[in-house]
Amino acid sequence: MDDKKSETPAIRKRRVVYVPGYDLRRPEASHALLTNELSRFRELRSVPGAFSGLMPAAGSGEASVDWTGEIDWPEGRVTTHFSLLGWRDLGRRDFKRPLPVVIAEAVRTFILFAAAGGYAERMRHNWANGLFFLYPVLALFVFLIASIVPPLFFPLLLPGTGPAHALASIAAGLIWMVLLYRLTIHVERWTYVWYLIHDWYSIRRLARNEDPQMTARIAEFAERIIGIAARCEPDEELVLVAHSSGTFVMLYTLQEVLRRVPDFGATQDRLTVLTMGSAFAYVGGFGAHRGFGAAVASVAEAKHLDWTDVYAPHDLLCCGRTTPVATYTPHLAPRVREPRRFSARVPDRMTAERYRHLRYRFFKLHFCYFLASERPDLFDFYRLTLGPLPAGRQLRRWARSLP
Repeated sequence: MDDKKSETPAIRKRRVVYVPGYDLRRPEASHALLTNELSRFRELRSVPGAFSGLMPAAGSGEASVDWTGEIDWPEGRVTTHFSLLGWRDLGRRDFKRPLPVVIAEAVRTFILFAAAGGYAERMRHNWANGLFFLYPVLALFVFLIASIVPPLFFPLLLPGTGPAHALASIAAGLIWMVLLYRLTIHVERWTYVWYLIHDWYSIRRLARNEDPQMTARIAEFAERIIGIAARCEPDEELVLVAHSSGTFVMLYTLQEVLRRVPDFGATQDRLTVLTMGSAFAYVGGFGAHRGFGAAVASVAEAKHLDWTDVYAPHDLLCCGRTTPVATYTPHLAPRVREPRRFSARVPDRMTAERYRHLRYRFFKLHFCYFLASERPDLFDFYRLTLGPLPAGRQLRRWARSLP
């Protein structure tokens, strides 16, 4: 497609399918963030527009929703129908496991990832991201040491001898462990330790093909995307978007879509696929040969998919410096191009005050891709999904404008 053609028609209608990451919050939380940032975008660009309220969508777990957005541009009104394909119910399932099971599975997860070379690969290619990978490992180690070592001294500290003394020591140890665990839950809003431990468990099971429920959900997502594409009108653009852990879920989903419809995207010539704040190294670190490499290959080789990966070097949760084709399907690298990749340029997209606020709040900064850009020449989720320019052309324009 020649991006220089000025006669490219403006988009009037668009459908956006969005796959979020491992997020236990209700869809209303994502919708609220998008609504607030759309208001800021409208103020910055002096254009009227709004999002509708949420509408429940078909799907398992009551986790998927739809809504509509509109902006009136000088070129005309753009109406976009958004579909969030949710899987928060599967994350909530993980949080219902007993604590001993959570700890045992976490230890197994971290050992398997280390044995597969995942930590070593991260430290070689992106040490800051690698340190974030090690964070839940170190946090769990500290928790176990703090849980086990102090109770060992309780028999020496408590008065008495005999069976009653032993029972009292054991009871005191159990109380200590419970109180320590409750303390970690109290500070979870700042540490995210247990969230990350559950997230890693979920990633391991998907990467090693141990989660039939997630596999079924991916097949359901594939069927939903195929259905949405089939309902698109001739002048309606379809864009597929994913964030965080949703990026590898999207690749698995598209692999299934392409298995069912090999020429998927042909009606649009090149259908835009956007991954933001990718988490490829989390799942790929368990061994791309287990299935993730095939998913990457299927999307990279699809002739009707135009894949762009937007990352932010300041986003420590993101694996943006990872080149997915070369890393997970090296045999294809000589003949298959990497996705278009460029930085969201976090500091340049925000006011200095906002950047200072978010700089070291890493989990909040991970959602920087959804924040309205102060500069019109840099990546902006709202211009992409609600703007009059075709999504692929808009992404190419941003990519070319960067040094």
